[in-house]
Amino acid sequence: MLQSDSPDLRVDWFPSAAVGLRYVLAVAATSTALAADLFFRPAFESHRFAPFIFAIVVVAFFGDLGSALFATLLAIVATNYFDFLLLHRVQLDADDVVQLSMFAAIAVSISFATARRRRAERELAEANVELRALDRAKDRFIAAVSHELRTPVTAILGWAELLQEPNGEEIRPAAAAAIEQSARTQARLIEDLLDMSRLMLGKLNLQIEPVAFKSIVADVAKIIEPSAEASAIAVRLTLPRDACIVGGDAVRLRQICWNLLQNAVKFTPPGGSVRVELMRMDGWLQLTIEDDGVGMSKDLLARIFEPFRQGDGAANKGGLGLGLSIVRELVSAHHGTIDAQSDGEGKGSRFVVRLPLAEREEKS
Repeated sequence: MLQSDSPDLRVDWFPSAAVGLRYVLAVAATSTALAADLFFRPAFESHRFAPFIFAIVVVAFFGDLGSALFATLLAIVATNYFDFLLLHRVQLDADDVVQLSMFAAIAVSISFATARRRRAERELAEANVELRALDRAKDRFIAAVSHELRTPVTAILGWAELLQEPNGEEIRPAAAAAIEQSARTQARLIEDLLDMSRLMLGKLNLQIEPVAFKSIVADVAKIIEPSAEASAIAVRLTLPRDACIVGGDAVRLRQICWNLLQNAVKFTPPGGSVRVELMRMDGWLQLTIEDDGVGMSKDLLARIFEPFRQGDGAANKGGLGLGLSIVRELVSAHHGTIDAQSDGEGKGSRFVVRLPLAEREEKS
């Protein structure tokens, strides 16, 4: 059963690993009810199934639907079998049949009602866990947005104050470059937020046209190369001979390539390498971006495309944790797929994007 730190969740007394205990409970509860029925038979003569109803309630509460139904069957068999052994008769008269039918109906109703309640409890517990996770993600997001937006503003204000100093003219080129870089950083952060908002609201409009995807990949790799070289990271590019025409929005396709390649460079240590390969496969275009960087754990790999999700240490490298989520939505909007792969932490990552080729490309 789902574990939670909420104090009001009921304990699962018999977890699935010990499911046999549920049926042991059913046998024990039914046997106890049978003993009570035999010992107090005169008192229970007109309500002889009362002890068994109590047994079914106990089994349904502490067990599950299967064990409760099993206890019901045991109760029906046990009462008639022991009547045959002790009294040498089988209860076939009208009153006994009515009592037996009522008992079976009540027992089955209790079993199903309790099972539905337990399922509702589990669903509520799962929803609570998810809500708490979303709440924590929201808090992290607000903190990250505040930090990321404040950083370039602080830099811009700092350089602006320095320009007002007596020696402002001497530092003008450096100040202009720093201010421009900070402004671009802030613009990128804001654009990511706007893109995420448009995608979540379904308001992102794509200008679909034939696009040479090979040229986009080559251009993005060329743009990222200086920052990669600054960290002694080699970018190895493998492209096919043809143009690889796809139907899509050139700006958004470039954004897909940029985000993935920038991520690969950002999380690859100095001296590492990033491999970019574009190839055609059965009417599809496959882009593979692989690095030998920090890699991802299985837990992170399962949620890497969720908004505002970042791995350990990712926050220190900047960003809001929206890039990969935006990439996934953009790839989906182009009727493609994206897959993230990693052999574990410290073993690099691999992202594989598949986009459908344009019809004329498939026929060529």
